[in-house]
Amino acid sequence: MSSGEFVWATQLSLGTELTPRSMAAALVRDELSLFPEVVDVLPTDRADAVVIVHDGPARPAAWRAELEEAGII
Repeated sequence: MSSGEFVWATQLSLGTELTPRSMAAALVRDELSLFPEVVDVLPTDRADAVVIVHDGPARPAAWRAELEEAGII
């Protein structure tokens, strides 16, 4: 973590279902490793969303754009 002792969790709607959820979270985690603030990506009980754990400002538009560019969503 880069900014200290706090982390935040932001649910990111993917707009499409990715299954199985655990593999989807891993795929999203790998792609979002480009963003230094992203600490982890966790599955949710919804197939069209993940939780982004981050230690900086939430950047859902940038995260979603990266996933779209990579062809994940």
